[in-house]
Amino acid sequence: MVASLLARAGNGALDVNPSTGTEIHLVTSGSDWYWTVFSLMGATAIGYTVLAYIVPRRERFFHYTSIAAALFSAIAYFTMASNLGWTPVQTEFSHQQDGGLRQVFYARYIGWFMSAPLIILNMAFFAGLNWVTALFMAGVMEVYVISGLVGSVVVSTYKWGYFVFGLCAWVLVFYNLAFVAPQSLNELNAMTVEPKLRNYFRILLAGVGLIYSLYPIAWGLSEGGNVITPTSEGVFYGILDLIALPVLNTMLLFMSRKMDIDELGLGIPEAKPVEQKTVA
Repeated sequence: MVASLLARAGNGALDVNPSTGTEIHLVTSGSDWYWTVFSLMGATAIGYTVLAYIVPRRERFFHYTSIAAALFSAIAYFTMASNLGWTPVQTEFSHQQDGGLRQVFYARYIGWFMSAPLIILNMAFFAGLNWVTALFMAGVMEVYVISGLVGSVVVSTYKWGYFVFGLCAWVLVFYNLAFVAPQSLNELNAMTVEPKLRNYFRILLAGVGLIYSLYPIAWGLSEGGNVITPTSEGVFYGILDLIALPVLNTMLLFMSRKMDIDELGLGIPEAKPVEQKTVA
């Protein structure tokens, strides 16, 4: 809806918030794309909220985490669509316009820092992993994001050191998704009720592993190697974000409706009614 209104009225975000001081920066078509992704993320957050009120309160764990992840993503994309939340960084390589100052959106990483661990938590808890392992995965996922952020604003070749740190962090998360989570999944009694659910979740795990493995490639082509423009960078990252949250996480949300929330240990305790004391 927001994107269609902007199309009729004209997107003046870059006129109001210009990319002053940068040679390699977002163009209007890139801002239009960001508005589109913002609209989809916002619609996803609204949809998650509606779904949360359809299920009993004690079964809303995955709904609450999903709502938060979608809201964080929507705010990040609103910021980038408005051409805000960025800083100029001198490029190391001269693939675009013979080098110069490149527009780097740190708002993207703030959104990821808040939303990506929640998606990983959903995967971990759905597989029946204990809270220690789940929090470890979420914490290392934040290392993955922070390494990308720091590397993106470093001017020298030392940025690739942070790239390696991020890859190492992702390997730890990927190992738990690929090997530990499926093993835990097989031990859940609820999965024996609907055998197809186990196979669907394995496909979901593979999808999440593949999508988050593509982010370093996008980083290497954009903030790292300056091979593609900030607009192409936004399309690359935007597609990955849309697959990770509105597609894969939504699939998990619907699959969770068939799970025994008590077996996963995620049931939200109901508030006990307050006993009324009578005065003698």
